[in-house]
Amino acid sequence: MLRRHPVAFVLVAPLVAAVGLTACGGDDESSSTTVAPVVATIARVEIPDSFPDDVPLPGAIELEGADEMSGGESTIYDITGWNSGEPVPLGEAYLAELREAGFEITSRVDATNSILFTVESDDWFVSAGFYPDAVRDTGTSIGVTVGPIAAAP
Repeated sequence: MLRRHPVAFVLVAPLVAAVGLTACGGDDESSSTTVAPVVATIARVEIPDSFPDDVPLPGAIELEGADEMSGGESTIYDITGWNSGEPVPLGEAYLAELREAGFEITSRVDATNSILFTVESDDWFVSAGFYPDAVRDTGTSIGVTVGPIAAAP
């Protein structure tokens, strides 16, 4: 633990004040500076209007990104987000929701703290990953990629 010594403060404080006053230079002219306020706005993330209605998204996702990438005749959607819950239960709940919507599992990888899967319907594929959030050090990072079945991985 860092301990501050009172004598050091008593000696250093007047020295700092003296240097600060000396730097003023004795100029009697006053000056002022106006600083314009900085206003930051955070763009609200929204799912693209063209996102397919028949593909559910994780219900509890706090959106961080929603990208629409088109190439040729295919459009792929890349959705990223976060949730404060645990990865595996969140992933299992989303997988159940997709299966109820008629999607079938084509691949699945389970790990201790994460779940990754791909499901397909007649029209769409969904690849999703739920894993511990390394940036926040808590909660779950969620990644979902959706595209037409013709572009399935």
